[in-house]
Amino acid sequence: MTSLALILSAAIIGAMTFFAFMVAPAAAQAGSSANVIQLSRAVFPKAFDLFAMLSAMAALSASIDGQLFAAASLVIACCVFLQAGWKITPALENARDAALAGNREALLDFAKLRSSAVKANVLQYVTLFAAVAFLSV
Repeated sequence: MTSLALILSAAIIGAMTFFAFMVAPAAAQAGSSANVIQLSRAVFPKAFDLFAMLSAMAALSASIDGQLFAAASLVIACCVFLQAGWKITPALENARDAALAGNREALLDFAKLRSSAVKANVLQYVTLFAAVAFLSV
């Protein structure tokens, strides 16, 4: 079962890295057209849900195999994915919409939420790499 948890954890890291270095920059280069924003709003919350589900599956697999530190790391990753997908991302989108509509306070909210999103992403990477380290021993 450890190998399943390790494979799932590594797959999530790979997918996150692909999104961070391929999808997000491509979307940013495409501009802020309605289609790009619509695509982003459709893809990213579903990606967070998928990563949360895979983290939970990996945590279950690790716990069955007695890898409790890895399982705990993966549960944390799962929770952060859910937080990012269900709370941070929708609030970030609302702040972006309000800022584009001319609300200057929303611009400050957007900056704070963007910082929260980056911190969540760092925590996701840290917990997933920790899980991989625990599973590799």
